[in-house]
Amino acid sequence: MPSNFTLKNMKKIYFLSTLLVASLSFAQQVPPFYEGFDYTAAGALQTQLGWTALNTGDDLLIGTGSLTYTGIPSSTGNKVTFGGAGIDSSKDFAVQTTGSVYYSFLLNVTDLTAVTSTTGGYSAGFISTGSTFGATFWLKKIDASTFNIGVNPRTTAANAVFGTAAYNINQTYLIVVNYTFNASTADDVVKLWINPVLGGAEPTPDATATNTTGTDLTQIAKFLIRQGSATDTPNEEIDELRIATNWTDATTTTVALGSAKNEISGLSVFPNPVKNGVFYINTNANAERTVTVYDVLGKQVLNTTTSDSAVNVSSLNAGVYMVKITEEGNTATRKLVIE
Repeated sequence: MPSNFTLKNMKKIYFLSTLLVASLSFAQQVPPFYEGFDYTAAGALQTQLGWTALNTGDDLLIGTGSLTYTGIPSSTGNKVTFGGAGIDSSKDFAVQTTGSVYYSFLLNVTDLTAVTSTTGGYSAGFISTGSTFGATFWLKKIDASTFNIGVNPRTTAANAVFGTAAYNINQTYLIVVNYTFNASTADDVVKLWINPVLGGAEPTPDATATNTTGTDLTQIAKFLIRQGSATDTPNEEIDELRIATNWTDATTTTVALGSAKNEISGLSVFPNPVKNGVFYINTNANAERTVTVYDVLGKQVLNTTTSDSAVNVSSLNAGVYMVKITEEGNTATRKLVIE
């Protein structure tokens, strides 16, 4: 009797522990996803769910209202306002180690008065691990009302590459940045687009930088918003953040990624928990779909494209997983338990 009681409780503890780890990990969203900063105005960004403060100082604030850009879906929330020195904050997402990773956002620089740096500074980028940053987004003051925009594989000012155009304060721009993992060492590439043409193939970038002088990133796991210093970080507004692994998702002109409108109509995933190594997916369309399964660390463990409703997961260990389903351009995610 005691041994059976112990075994049952051990199973319950294991399941609850696994579920807890999964719930924390699932906050690390799988790209593509959208962040509309739908938080209460005047709040601090670094205190919102999914965002983490990296240092101390004044807040990254949630500002009232949204930035807009022709062709980009209407915002679902507010915006982030910041400038000068202060708290940096990051948002975790599922770890990426291959291919290309993009971020895009709307930018409005509102005041350059305090900026004196001649090399510029970075206010956004990706984080690999710890304080290892990459694909950093740079601004450099020209005069009181204009600035250049650049990109950098890492963070050394001398390696930043700026586009030639001058941009104006109090005007909204669409920014797209890409980091591409390449096979050799010191050869990863970052690209920058400002106000690219939407709805088509990836165009020629406005600036490109190859990481020939430093160590490549081993992974990308976070997006960073940074307040560097009073001399290099102007007053800025950022909105409509997207993280993606392809150009189309980074610059979508349809519904916002991750919104309820992107759900698959009539979706059901069963049985859940999975007891015999197979689960089924039914939808209203029952069309061909791509099914990707991630473990609690965000690692992809299964990927298949099929028209069959049955998905075989017999090769996976018992535990909690997340399933991303894409069908006819719509995406949904579900938590899945395998026993």
